[in-house]
Amino acid sequence: MATESMLQNLTAKLPLGVCVLNDQFEIEYWNDFFADRLKISSDDVRGLNLLEMFPDQATYLKKKINSVFILNNASFSYWEHKPHVFVFGSSRPITGEETLMYQNIEFLPLDVSNNTVKTVCMIVQDVTELASYYQGQKGLTQQLAQEHSVLLELNNKLEAAQNQLLQSEKMAAIGQLAAGVAHEINNPIGFIFSNLQILQDYSSKLLKLVSFYEKVIDKTKNQTFINLQQDMQQRMQYPFLRDDMPDLVSESIEGIERVTDIVRSLKAFSHVDSSEWENCNVIDGIESTLKIANSQFKHKIEIHRDYQESVPLLLCQPMQLNQVFLNILVNAAQAIENKGHIYISVRGDDTEVTIEIKHTGCGISDSAIRKIFEPFYTTKPVGQGTGLGLSLSYSIIQKHNGKISVSSSVNVGTTFTIILPLLPPDEIDKTHLSI
Repeated sequence: MATESMLQNLTAKLPLGVCVLNDQFEIEYWNDFFADRLKISSDDVRGLNLLEMFPDQATYLKKKINSVFILNNASFSYWEHKPHVFVFGSSRPITGEETLMYQNIEFLPLDVSNNTVKTVCMIVQDVTELASYYQGQKGLTQQLAQEHSVLLELNNKLEAAQNQLLQSEKMAAIGQLAAGVAHEINNPIGFIFSNLQILQDYSSKLLKLVSFYEKVIDKTKNQTFINLQQDMQQRMQYPFLRDDMPDLVSESIEGIERVTDIVRSLKAFSHVDSSEWENCNVIDGIESTLKIANSQFKHKIEIHRDYQESVPLLLCQPMQLNQVFLNILVNAAQAIENKGHIYISVRGDDTEVTIEIKHTGCGISDSAIRKIFEPFYTTKPVGQGTGLGLSLSYSIIQKHNGKISVSSSVNVGTTFTIILPLLPPDEIDKTHLSI
């Protein structure tokens, strides 16, 4: 008895939060760590519902605790992903400042009978000191990185100048690499996609077969068979597997389809299967570029397309024009801080093709717009831009005998207009156009 009493006292006084819950999320015990912070003793809290006591975190707690009950495996909540599950105070190291407690929480199966979890133990650890140290180190690292980038700015500009001179060779190499990667990925993606579709069909048939067996056993009215069936289903968590398996397969197929679409866009963007100069539809180039740059747009930018129904083919270097589109679109995404719009218009006639890309970003001042196509000129913070993107774009358009212009209003938006002439092959000076 003395040992049991000592163990209870130890559990109560641990510098960790200990809370035991039943399968109805009712509290059977918590130690002084919880009691001192919430002013509710273990005796008074017994039988209360944890989710009702913490409604703001109920969804998260329910998901974590349910995973332990269903799978009979421990679950973990790390402070970097969910720092303040419980609104507890904690004293900052060194300064002594009172702040919200950063918490690591472990959810453990405690009372397990016949492979069924009866109670879950939730252990809360105060890691405010560790988090404070980590954040301090992270801030110091960021500061050092920024200082380092400032010191290297001059060197980066010189390297960027050399990169501009070698742009054509690099674009060709990137195109070949992209095509090689796309080809290598296509094969395994193809059979994975095929296997997943077959697996989806198999799993559907198996679930139907199990459902049929259930009905047959129920119709026998043989209680022994019915009990055996229910016991096996409970031990195998069959209801959980039955509901979750179709979703898992469906989500996997959707993921494979997205990867296939990305690979297809990557190959279209590179255009390595075509000669350096070819007749192409600029709309195809814009669309493949939009897919490549999709990560810059999603969740904050809406794309509006206004394409002429029939646009004449343009004799050009598709990879180079795609680079121009990419530079303008990425700059547009970076100019839009929160939510915004990008409008793309393509028109063509017997003499030229006109592309207009307009966005609702922060805009460019009159003094800056005169320098926007100059090499190394950038409005971005130090270390975030070389100032070569638009300079290179200007060079590519000029060497296609085209024109590029920009108009902008601060806090309203910016419009880039590209005009490319339709020239027959014999009028193209390939020496002049090569980049």
